Amino acid sequence: MSALHMLSNIISEEVSLELIEPHIYSVYSIGDLPGSYDNLGASTIYDWVACNRFYNWLMWGYAVKVYVTLCEGILSTSSEGWILDLACGSLAFTAGIYANSTNRPVVFLDQSLKLLRKGKYRLEKLVGRIPESMFFLHADALQVPFRANVFQAVISLNLLHCIDEVKTALGEIKRLLADGGKSAITTLVQSNRWSNRYLNMLAGSGALISRNQHELMTAFSDMQMEVTYEIKGNLAFIRYE
Repeated sequence: MSALHMLSNIISEEVSLELIEPHIYSVYSIGDLPGSYDNLGASTIYDWVACNRFYNWLMWGYAVKVYVTLCEGILSTSSEGWILDLACGSLAFTAGIYANSTNRPVVFLDQSLKLLRKGKYRLEKLVGRIPESMFFLHADALQVPFRANVFQAVISLNLLHCIDEVKTALGEIKRLLADGGKSAITTLVQSNRWSNRYLNMLAGSGALISRNQHELMTAFSDMQMEVTYEIKGNLAFIRYE
């Protein structure tokens, strides 16, 4: 089965895809770069700062290895079925996980073409090639171009604190999951740490959204999504099924 035919089985019928380069598809016209991280230098800052393990330990109070524990726990519950990494970024935290799951069909979706290319490079460096069952998709996490109930697992790391429309994102995750499917979600939240001031400062500059634990859990409750979660430092690790 060709790569495009595999994707056509889960893509919404009204959506047409453009092949940007090998393994990277887009729902946008060629040359259209809507992602904020496609601005000059933004993707480099993202990789060197936001994805730096020392920065996250000192500023937000958690070890990046917990991403691996969360995601592997979700993926280990089933051995087959499609995986969606929603707003995957550059795979800074997860490339190693997918390098060990090359038999699974995976879609890496992000609105930044530059970050998708960084993620593709990371995965290719680890595996030696991009597996035929793995696809990078240039699209909007709030307008996901897939049919309902097609993913066995949806992973979304650090998307929710970047958007106002939390319920829209949660609705998409809920819509996309197949029966018995599971989701792993992380997001920054306020906690009893000095870094709350920094979080609120970033929110004031428009860089992200600062929410407390009650606001976050209310959003899940409003969407009728029962979750389990743990907060380490300023990061909430959430599981939904």
